[in-house]
Amino acid sequence: MTGPAALRRSLAAALLAVGVVGAPAAQPMSMMTTVGCVEPADGGFRLVRAAEPEAVQESLPPQPPADTPLGSRTIRLIGTLDEFGVGDRAGHKVWAKGLLNPDPVGGPDRLNLTSITTLSDRCEP
Repeated sequence: MTGPAALRRSLAAALLAVGVVGAPAAQPMSMMTTVGCVEPADGGFRLVRAAEPEAVQESLPPQPPADTPLGSRTIRLIGTLDEFGVGDRAGHKVWAKGLLNPDPVGGPDRLNLTSITTLSDRCEP
C-alpha cells in the first residue's frame, strides 16, 4: 500500500508518536500577585509565609497595605532577580507580581518575577 493516503497515515502516526498530534495544549501561565517574606534558598530566593496568589484583574492592581496578612505557602522566585534587587529584600515583607508556574510534581510553585515592592523591612504578620 503506497501513495498519498499511505503517506498521510504514516506521517500522522509519526507525529502522534512524538507527541505533536493529540498532545494537550500548553496551559498559559497566569499573572498573579502575592504577599510574602523573601528568604534565600538553594542559591536563589523564595517567598515564605506567602499568601495565596491572586490573579491580576487589572493592568496595575493597587498596592496592598503593609499589614496584609501572610499565608502558609512557599513560592520559588525565578527570573531576573538581580535586576529587581531581590537579595537586598531578604527578611522583608514584599508584594510580588509575576507569572505563576505551578510545579507539576508537587514542589513549590515558581513565580517568574515581573515586579516586587517592599511592604515592610521586617517580615511580620
